[in-house]
This record gives sequence, structure tokens and C-alpha cells, in this order.
Amino acid sequence: MKSTINYILWVLSLLSFSSCDRMNDLHDEYLQRGETTYLARIDDAKIFPGNKRAELIFVNKDAKAKTLTVYWRSRTDSVVYTIPENSVGQELKVQLTDLPEDYLTFELVTTTVDGKSKSLTSELSARIYGDNYQASLNTRLIDKAIYLESANELDVTWKGVFEGAVNIEIEYDGTDGNTRMLELPIEERSILYLNMFDDNLKYRTGYVPEENAIDTFYTDYVDLPFSELYVIEGLTFNGTNQYMTIANHPDFNISSGEVLSISLWMKTPIGNATQRLLMKRYTSITADPDNGNTGYGIAPLSPRRTYADWYYRQATNPNPGGGSNVLSANDYYPLDTWMHLTAIFNSATKQMKLYQNGNLVGTSTLPAAVPANPNIVNISDVVVGAWKEASTAAPYGFFKGEVAHLRFWKKELNLEEMQLDMANPVTAETPGLVAAYDLRKVIGTGTNLTISDIKGNHTAVLHGYSK
Repeated sequence: MKSTINYILWVLSLLSFSSCDRMNDLHDEYLQRGETTYLARIDDAKIFPGNKRAELIFVNKDAKAKTLTVYWRSRTDSVVYTIPENSVGQELKVQLTDLPEDYLTFELVTTTVDGKSKSLTSELSARIYGDNYQASLNTRLIDKAIYLESANELDVTWKGVFEGAVNIEIEYDGTDGNTRMLELPIEERSILYLNMFDDNLKYRTGYVPEENAIDTFYTDYVDLPFSELYVIEGLTFNGTNQYMTIANHPDFNISSGEVLSISLWMKTPIGNATQRLLMKRYTSITADPDNGNTGYGIAPLSPRRTYADWYYRQATNPNPGGGSNVLSANDYYPLDTWMHLTAIFNSATKQMKLYQNGNLVGTSTLPAAVPANPNIVNISDVVVGAWKEASTAAPYGFFKGEVAHLRFWKKELNLEEMQLDMANPVTAETPGLVAAYDLRKVIGTGTNLTISDIKGNHTAVLHGYSK
């Protein structure tokens, strides 16, 4: 019995030693690796999305951390950022570029210089924006836009705001040849100064997809349609020595079968004297031996009536001075008040017409003795605000008042065209326009002053003015 017990104790002793050996084998593996040390986990991080990119901002809390690896798309893409020395507690930025447009989860892991110690993973998610978001954007719509040319002021009333819209960019060509740009905040109404505005007014809308986005997305530029507030403001004539000339040119003659229309705005405080508003003829027959004083003119005269004349040559009269046809308006004009005048000289019909503010106030027809389609040509300059006997003669009959928006047309303006002429600016491409002068726009310094023709062909020269 005793031997049996001793045998059992011996067997248990062997089992005990065997079990301890196996347990030691399990611990040895970890003891050989050494103790695992984890770096401080990144728990103070933010990500700011942009256009196929993002900016990661984090605070490093571990002096042993030397690199930060940022993974995305299940760790198939990554970027490694070297953490600057002595940056513990500082806010650091990592630029993440070439990102896909998608909802992405970013994993952040810091590592020691030898790579043996790492932090536990931190995760951040963000939507990255790109072409699809860009294509979804809409240009903000305009309710109305009015341009006041005299002040270079654009007044825009906008329609509703689309989500994410943050600004408007305005672009235009300047008179100096440079492209100019203005940035406007999102408002219901924008009033802005277009310095040196010339042409090609465009705008686009800027969007920020979310509050912390680092990029602004813009729609394509589109034309900014506007109506021009038509301001009647022109050149003042003092009635004593100021006038304007436009050099003689066939554009201002009335050749056989042609029509010439002249339109302008005028106002004068004078109602009891004849003043020359515009004239193209020399009153001395000898000043133009071939044509005499053939030509035309417009004048306010006493008592407060507008007047047009047409001097022509008669085939039966050897005198080059020929005859004249005079048309006096049957309506009085108001004193010191803007009035629109249109004078029409039609060689094909031999008719002369005069309109005030778009209303016909007189018609006259050349005598039957005048041959069909007469030529009304001369060598005279166009004189505005006075008249002259000859090119070298002193001017007379000075106009006192103001003249605006002087225009010459090689066509007969109809009533609709006159209404448009009264309310709208013209361009160099306006059909039938020969020359046009915005008399506010005086160019030059001293006494060398001119006013440009909108078509660039017939510059007007000022006399008696200085600035």
C-alpha cells in the first residue's frame, strides 16, 4: 500500500514539472519581445475639406512621436508627415492632396523615430469635394441691374441666394485696356463703382460647401445684363465765345438720294433771339465757289420756336447760292428745360421734318423747280453752337445753354427709333449711325480739348473752352 502511494506521488510530481515548463514557454515569447510602449494617441485633431484636398490640423502630445502617418481608403493611400522637433502642444498642419471626391475616413498613427513604438489609431471622417460638386452650382440670378454712366455706378438687385453662396465676383474691361475685378458680399442689393468701365461686364458666384471648407468654388463667368439709366447731361455753351467743330466729311453731306437725320438734346434759357445750334454751310457764297452756301442748319429762334433750314442749288439759277427752304416749328419750346430734337433732311423725297420730343412739329418740301434727289454738299465744317461765313471768319450767333447726345444718322428715323434714341445710349454698331458724341466726355487739358466720336471716325474740337 505504501509503495502504491509513493508511486502516485511520483507521477503527480512529474506532471507538475511538465505543466510549469509549458507555462514558461508561453511567457518566454513576450519576455523576449520586451514591453510594448504606446505613444500618446492623437485625440485633438480636425480636418478641413476642400477641392480634392484637405487640411489636417492636430496637436502632438508626445515628445517621442516623430512621424504621423495618415491613411485613407482602407489604408490603400497614405501620407507621412515629419513632426517638427520641440512641437509638443503646438497645433500642426498637414496638407492632404490628390484626394478623391468622396466621403473619406482618415486614420492617424504616430510613430517613434525607430518605428518600434506607435500610437493607437485615431479616426476622422470628412466629405471631399470636386468636379461633381462644382457642376451642381448655379449662378445667382439678377432681378435688375441699372448702370448710371455719369457716375460709373452699377446698382444690382439680386434674386434669392442658393445654399452655400458666399460672394459675387464682377469682372469688366477698363478704358485703360486692363481687366478689372471686384468682389461683393452676398446681399440683396449691391451698389458698386465701376472705375474706368468700358465693356464686357461679367460675373460669377462663389460657394463654400461647408463652414470649415478651405476652398471657394466658382460658377463660370456669365454676362451681367444691365440697362443704362439714361442721363441727359451734356456740354454747356456760354453764348459768347464757346462752340464746337467737326471737320468736313462726306458723312455729313446729303448726297443725291440720301437721308440725313440729326438728333440731340438741348436746353436754353433764351427764347427771344436767334441762336445757331448746328450748322453745316458757310453763309458767304464766295467761301465755297463750287457750292456757295448750300447746306443745312438747326436753330432756336424768337419767339421760342425751333427752326431748320436747307439751302440748295437751283438748276435754273446760275447763282451757286441757289435757294433755301426754311421750316419753323409750330410748337413753342420750354425755357431752360431739356428737349429732344430730330431734324430729317431727305434728298429722295425733297422733304425736311422737325420733331420735338418725338412729336412732329413741322414738315416742308423743296420747291418743284428743285431737281429730284438734290445734292446738299459743301466744304464747310459742322459747327455746333455758332455759325461762320467762311472757314477763317469769326463765329457768330453763339448758343447759350446745354447740348447732349448729338448723333448723325444716314437714314430717316421713324417714331419708334426716335423714342429709343431719346431713352437709350448707342454703340458703334447701332444701325445707320454715322457719328455720335457724348458731350460730357471732354478729353484733353488746357485749351486743347476734344470729344470723341463713338465710332472713332470724326473727332470734335472745342473752341473757347479750357480745363
